[in-house]
Amino acid sequence: MKRQNTKDMSQAVDAYLRWMASAQYSPHTIEFYQWILKHWIEFANASSMALNDLFTPEVFKAFESASRLKSISLIPIRSLARYLYENNQLEAPMQTFHERLPNIYEQYLAHYEDIRNINHTTILRCRNVFLSLHRHLDDDDLSTLTIEKIDGFLKHYNAGYSPVSQRHHRSCVRGLLQYLYCQKVLRRDLSTLLSGPPFYAQAKPPRFLRPAEVEHLFSSLSWERPKDFRCNAMIYLAYTLGLRPMEISLISLDDISFAKKEIRLVNRKNTVPLRLPLPEETLKAIVAHMAHARHQTNLRALFVTFTAPYRPVSRYTVSYDISTCLHKTGISESAYCLRHTYAQNLLEAGASIFQVKEMLGHDRIQTTQRYIHVHTQLMRKALFDETI
Repeated sequence: MKRQNTKDMSQAVDAYLRWMASAQYSPHTIEFYQWILKHWIEFANASSMALNDLFTPEVFKAFESASRLKSISLIPIRSLARYLYENNQLEAPMQTFHERLPNIYEQYLAHYEDIRNINHTTILRCRNVFLSLHRHLDDDDLSTLTIEKIDGFLKHYNAGYSPVSQRHHRSCVRGLLQYLYCQKVLRRDLSTLLSGPPFYAQAKPPRFLRPAEVEHLFSSLSWERPKDFRCNAMIYLAYTLGLRPMEISLISLDDISFAKKEIRLVNRKNTVPLRLPLPEETLKAIVAHMAHARHQTNLRALFVTFTAPYRPVSRYTVSYDISTCLHKTGISESAYCLRHTYAQNLLEAGASIFQVKEMLGHDRIQTTQRYIHVHTQLMRKALFDETI
């Protein structure tokens, strides 16, 4: 690569990292991207290609091999390419290239993406895990899989990964095992046997908003722009019903009964539908959104994009919009803190842990038990004998 191109690459990376900071990416994410992109600059410096020739599948694979980085860690390079293309510094977007897996893996990935509304990054992570699994099994028939083989693969594959990443990899494999069992490829559901060491980071209580923060948040909401109306309706749904960003993004107009003041939740993580009453303030926020923000379209999704071609918003848009609104009010939390606050309110209202589990749509009671730690009033009563 010519020196001028190397200089251009360094400047492009610096500009991209500054953009990430302005877009409120977490410092941890920016630091991680900076570390990966440093390797990319070194690789570009050692090559003899122009800027536009660097972002190709072939060069990408060469960099992956030369750097010996895990495939999932190369996402920053793709993100940089997208940023450069959108800012007219690349002539064409980076092409996507995937080594094709055997049909059963590809069928599962298509099924997983369809039913869970999963983003590209998650699918890429699963694809990389399955590629390594397929190579590890060395063309063994999947019907002969045993939990010992799976444990042996994960022990080898997870070496060097953080506990969080290890948990994600187990989740990918667990989903595949469930699918193989449902497709009668496996005679036994091995997913129930797949477990990792205790994930102690989960012992940290979920973050929820104090009453004063809740009051400040809702008193600070703006009702001027269409984006305000849409975001505010999302916030009310998250706070008063404890909905995940994914569940909010999938709400259809057909799910809402304005006459009965009810909402039907069909697309839940635990696949158990639920019908809930809509609080008055939440219903008003939805109506205001439909009157002042939602474009006239044949789409039945409650929340759609503002620009054509109109399409349902993604869960990442929901999460980003809510988090941005929280940050503007001085609350440095993610969209999930509203869901955690909903759980806290249920506990303080006297709901049992099993009732909270059903309301939150958890798959496992162990997930719900984390919320016991946030019941601060009962903790104070037990520890300090305070009158509640």
